[in-house]
Amino acid sequence: MEIFLPAAAAILIVVVVGSLRRSRPQVSCPQCRSQLLRQLDQQLEKIQQDSTMGYAVKLDVKLIMKTTYRCQNCGHTWTVTAPES
Repeated sequence: MEIFLPAAAAILIVVVVGSLRRSRPQVSCPQCRSQLLRQLDQQLEKIQQDSTMGYAVKLDVKLIMKTTYRCQNCGHTWTVTAPES
């Protein structure tokens, strides 16, 4: 029993870290499809507020971010405007 708990905790940590890595959006260069990128800049474009009424009031705030990337492989630079996840 003493060995079981640390082993179970280590397995749980590995599973959580693996799922977090897979949940990140994969960005690739639109020209050469390389994933060797560098994030140059990230700015807040606008804030959107969605509210739904019902049994409970739900207020969602979305941050729309403008992110600039540069490909390390071909040097292409581009900007993506999307909600922050």
